[in-house]
Amino acid sequence: MACEVVELPNGSRAIVCGPRQPRQKCRCGKTATLLCDWKVPDAVTRSGTCDKPLCPACTHVPAHGKDLCPDHAAVWKARRG
Repeated sequence: MACEVVELPNGSRAIVCGPRQPRQKCRCGKTATLLCDWKVPDAVTRSGTCDKPLCPACTHVPAHGKDLCPDHAAVWKARRG
């Protein structure tokens, strides 16, 4: 188990332990907090979507609650005319 020290808003610290999982990175190098929601018919992901990791700065939001990677945002924009 990996443990890390977390700074809390009140200035105190907490030690949080859990299974080690690498944090996903966006293609720009920032920590990804979002996944691309573009539907992919023959996707290997369970979700049936692209699922490329995205940071908030690199996402395109075509509708509330939907995020697109730059590649799929370009396809979406081209289809819209």
